[in-house]
Amino acid sequence: MAVKCFSLLLLGSLLLISVQSHGTSEFYTSVANLVDLLDSEQNILSRLDKYIRLSEEKVKFLKKQKEQIKNEIKDASKDPISFVSNPINAFLLMKRLVDDYKKIDDLMQMGLDVHLFDDSIKQPSQNDYKGVVEGLGHLQDLYKMKAEDLAQGEILGQVKARELASNECYTIGAILSQTKQYDHSIAWLKEALRRWSLESSKSISKLEILDFLSYSLAEDGQYEEALKYTNQLLKLDPKNESTLKKKEVVEQWLKHIEENGPNHRPSKPYRGLYEPLCRGEYQRSPADVANLRCRYESKRSPFLRIAPFRMEEASLDPYIVIYHNAISDKEISTILQISKPLLSRSMVGESFSKEVSKERTSQNGWLADHDHEVVKVLSLRTEDMTGLDRRSYESLQVNNYGIGGFYLPHFDWVRTNGTEEPYKDMGLGNRIATLMYYLSDVEQGGATVFPQIGVGVFPKKGSAIFWYNLLPDGRGDERTLHGACPVLLGSKWVANKWIHQYHQEFRRPCDLQPNKAYKLT
Repeated sequence: MAVKCFSLLLLGSLLLISVQSHGTSEFYTSVANLVDLLDSEQNILSRLDKYIRLSEEKVKFLKKQKEQIKNEIKDASKDPISFVSNPINAFLLMKRLVDDYKKIDDLMQMGLDVHLFDDSIKQPSQNDYKGVVEGLGHLQDLYKMKAEDLAQGEILGQVKARELASNECYTIGAILSQTKQYDHSIAWLKEALRRWSLESSKSISKLEILDFLSYSLAEDGQYEEALKYTNQLLKLDPKNESTLKKKEVVEQWLKHIEENGPNHRPSKPYRGLYEPLCRGEYQRSPADVANLRCRYESKRSPFLRIAPFRMEEASLDPYIVIYHNAISDKEISTILQISKPLLSRSMVGESFSKEVSKERTSQNGWLADHDHEVVKVLSLRTEDMTGLDRRSYESLQVNNYGIGGFYLPHFDWVRTNGTEEPYKDMGLGNRIATLMYYLSDVEQGGATVFPQIGVGVFPKKGSAIFWYNLLPDGRGDERTLHGACPVLLGSKWVANKWIHQYHQEFRRPCDLQPNKAYKLT
């Protein structure tokens, strides 16, 4: 009915235009003039045919787009977390919500007042789009994944997503270039060029791909190859002033290198065993693990005599242990439910100097004991596990890691000059220990690793890991440098309980022997 009314309205409008074009002429008083009206009617019907044809083509196009998108996300409802944590699926999701649906919305609004977006629709920003691609670059770096494999939907040898088109590879390459990840940018743009040459229907011009590719190569110091692709650009558009200028600059750099030698390219920062541990490549020797034990822990509190913890030693010096079945699924569900509304971008530094850092990509929220009974129970359980006085506990920090989410190697304790007080706003001294609960399994990646001592612990839902941050004499233990590896597939949730020095005088007495190994007793 709405379409019928719309068509009648359109027909009336066209008739009105025709009548108005004849000024004050009378038609009913002359048969000759009435014949002219037949011509006008044929003209209106031709316009109506054109409108119907264009409308049908538009509807056909929209139906095709809808079916294509539905096919892309048909498996999403089976396991939403696994689907969106896949970096390729996450990129395509951002692309649809930031770009594709906007174009569809513009098309829909041509003739009909129908909108895809309103205030009820959650929309990612360009920054989200960029962040997903940047995370993909970090994953490629650490897990040694090739652009050509990812473009085929393969992640570490398994097909996890659909293949990408040339324009999608181009978008990834362009964003990686903007974030100065030139090595990955170049690989994606070359893959875009290869796929463009094979596609029968082109969704991007070769000029665009070559332009960004030659730019990325020049920025990466690969001037000979940059010149090669710049010349290809000029074959397609010989008079383009920007390309001619680019060629001139590249040739100047090549001349400079010929006269002065190659430029020094900065090497990537060395992080010791961080990356091999994240990939699961590094294994400790049999001698290193020979004295590690698993046992039931029942001595530190009366409660543990009734319900002992299953404890696994990961390292004796520094002392690192894993508690299994430390938190129940029901408790985890409660913690996630009450923390999700509180999540915001994780920051680094002390409370008075915290800032967002690219060294840590996650979101967190804080829960105090009075927020919920389960949070209070976890504080009591932490005291049972560690034997450390809960008066010096921080609130529970709940973290969720995004696409490629990680935290580069860092210390939980604060380095001081000997006179200033660490965590001055809390007035509880330095962080003596850390207990971290794992609130989810992670399909691939997401390990907690200690690169100085070659220890890596992969997340297992319900378990917890504990370690001392300080030596027995109160100084920071450099060996507790640790990091969170990028999450490749899955959603990583953890909850940190940081414990400070004050009130621990009789729980963990100071010792003047700094190298003395200290265990839980």
